[in-house]
Amino acid sequence: MSAFLPNGSYIDIAKIEGDATYKAYMLGSREDIEPTKMISAKYCPFSQRICQHWPFKSIHTQNALAPILKKLVAAAESTLETSVNSVAVSAYDIGTIDHKLAKDDVHTALSDLGVDSYNRLDHVVRQLAPALGLRGNCSEPYTLPDDPAYHHDPEQVFFAVEYTRDSLTAGLWREECGAMEMTSRLNSDQLGHNAMQSCRETAQNKGACEEGFKAALRSVSTHSSREENGEIGAVLAFGECADDEAMLTTLRQVLGEQFPNSDSDSVDLSLVRGFAPDPAFAGSRAMAKTDWTARGSEHEVRHMEEL
Repeated sequence: MSAFLPNGSYIDIAKIEGDATYKAYMLGSREDIEPTKMISAKYCPFSQRICQHWPFKSIHTQNALAPILKKLVAAAESTLETSVNSVAVSAYDIGTIDHKLAKDDVHTALSDLGVDSYNRLDHVVRQLAPALGLRGNCSEPYTLPDDPAYHHDPEQVFFAVEYTRDSLTAGLWREECGAMEMTSRLNSDQLGHNAMQSCRETAQNKGACEEGFKAALRSVSTHSSREENGEIGAVLAFGECADDEAMLTTLRQVLGEQFPNSDSDSVDLSLVRGFAPDPAFAGSRAMAKTDWTARGSEHEVRHMEEL
């Protein structure tokens, strides 16, 4: 969790490891989430035979996000020494979760805490790109090329990687005129930092570990939607293990192969590191900046209305 302060600086507050239920949820494995029994209602308007099953939804899946969001909000309030009134939440990769269900879970968890979530759940990269000044901004529709106000930002290709102890997630993004689209994605709990370390330490053929990692990254970067011999505009590497040199070395090699017109040596953490010294906070910092900017714009609009 991060906060954007009025003086223009950031404060990174906490990163908390979720329990097994939370990890299963984030990896899209809802079948691994423990069900919780509900207490039967005292009053049932039906017959005893029917009422023995009352309420009819006697088993429901617990909200896996509630405990960790509660801890994060408590940590923020303790650090800032004030109540937290709103929280913006992002995830990577949302593609592994039912988006509507996840958004409802976030909203429910924060509503129970009395915190406004604006009823939204966004993707880390959609917030990180504009926070880093990478998103283009074209002219208004129907502006002719000979108009002095006309300008066009060419399409860009981004490669985003989140590397944690438990998972590797990666995506190839296309951006033009501010609109962003993920054209291919990868999510694996077999290629996370801990799993790769274990593979290197125990496998008889250690080269197979690296080849499997390369093949996974290659499968994302060779998506049919990208142009052959194209260039890559930016590489966004974030997550708690994003500074792992073995991962970065492999990433440089793969992107050097797939984007020969780009400088493979430029694949580093410079973009994200300049924004978030600890890459685990890159997403939360971006959301904090977006939220603060939106609040500033709203304040300006209200001030103009008052004038």
